Amino acid sequence: MRRLAMILCAATFLASLWASPLPGAAAADVTGPALRILAPERVWPGEAPLDAAWPGKAARSVVEATSADGERVSNVTDPTYQAYLPDPARATGAAVIIAPGGGFRFLAIRNEGVAVATWLAERGVAAFVLKYRLVQQEGPEDDIRRRFQGVPVEVQGVPGVADGIQALKRIRERAADYGIDPHRVAAIGFSAGAHVVSMMGLAPVAADRPDYVAPIYGGAFTTGDYNLPPANLPPEPGTPTEPWLAPPPKPAPGRLPPFFLAMAQDDVFVGQGVRRFYEALVAAGYRPEVHLYLRGGHGFGMTPRGSTSDHFLQEFLWWLEALGATGTAGPG
Repeated sequence: MRRLAMILCAATFLASLWASPLPGAAAADVTGPALRILAPERVWPGEAPLDAAWPGKAARSVVEATSADGERVSNVTDPTYQAYLPDPARATGAAVIIAPGGGFRFLAIRNEGVAVATWLAERGVAAFVLKYRLVQQEGPEDDIRRRFQGVPVEVQGVPGVADGIQALKRIRERAADYGIDPHRVAAIGFSAGAHVVSMMGLAPVAADRPDYVAPIYGGAFTTGDYNLPPANLPPEPGTPTEPWLAPPPKPAPGRLPPFFLAMAQDDVFVGQGVRRFYEALVAAGYRPEVHLYLRGGHGFGMTPRGSTSDHFLQEFLWWLEALGATGTAGPG
């Protein structure tokens, strides 16, 4: 009997080791209820501001529509965001605003929105899916392509960028309601959404910028010069020019937030634009995190492609962790 009792005790001990998460294990290893989804919130308290000369406005009123499979949303004229909040027991206090892509014609709301938000919330990061305003469509998609041929992306995206900045303000104002730190709010965007979050990161007023910015297969698609604020103060007279002798650079007031760039190298749609944006950041003294995957094409999002691009979101989360964004300190 004594021998049997010892065997049972040993088995119980081994079972407890198997059930316990390993040190440093990802929150994804934990099962059970991990998030709660709130009702959508309007971004603007009244009618969203819109320049009468903006070419994306249709001649007649349009109605927001969702595709039958729930993958796409089009004709967004009243922007909203929807919160996906983690279980308070596992919340990190960090938050991410998510801007899906779709060429400003539609939003890939599931693949680049809801799926991303769910993944983040399950790992303790509050997520907010942004439905920003789009070019308004009265007829088939071919018609809108012809109508907007030659219209710069930056012009098409003006309302969407304004929606992103306003949503960030609203979310920070309600940080206590969401259990987040208003100074640990990132923005991640895909394709056209990458333009939205990039321009949020370049907002003229530093207080309007997210704390971290992640354009995924995209960037700030502008036709002119970026004119980025310098990352660091000029070196003092007499500072050695050799990198191994120079002291650490001193961050300049008004510098941009950290950037995380990711794209597949076989992406023929945005490759040149992403590289141009990266080079502009580096020329201004910034050192963005960059992931150039062997393959994955454009628009991979949360759809597995059998490539290292399948792990972009985990690498984004690791980047946030390395910057201290997911620290366990309570909301500030």
